[in-house]
Amino acid sequence: MTERIIEIAEQSAFLNLENNLLREGFLQLQFSVYAKFCASRENAQKYLNHLQAAVPPGGKVRLLMITDKQFGDMISLYGKSVEEVEKKPEQLLLF
Repeated sequence: MTERIIEIAEQSAFLNLENNLLREGFLQLQFSVYAKFCASRENAQKYLNHLQAAVPPGGKVRLLMITDKQFGDMISLYGKSVEEVEKKPEQLLLF
């Protein structure tokens, strides 16, 4: 019974993290992958600080910063068709 309570608490903590990301303007690119366009590294650092405070004790988050050129070179494939990538950002922050 105690294990189930802990599991529910962890699920709630991760849902809160996801909701925080969405409230802060992150886009969900796929399951458990979120992106945020940032104008500068300093702006990205602000979001990193928020994220560090919000990650649950059992959480694992990886951060990858890429340039707008790298993001613009990304190719998205859906089934057998190729679609254009979203408008190029100035900088992107991925979680």
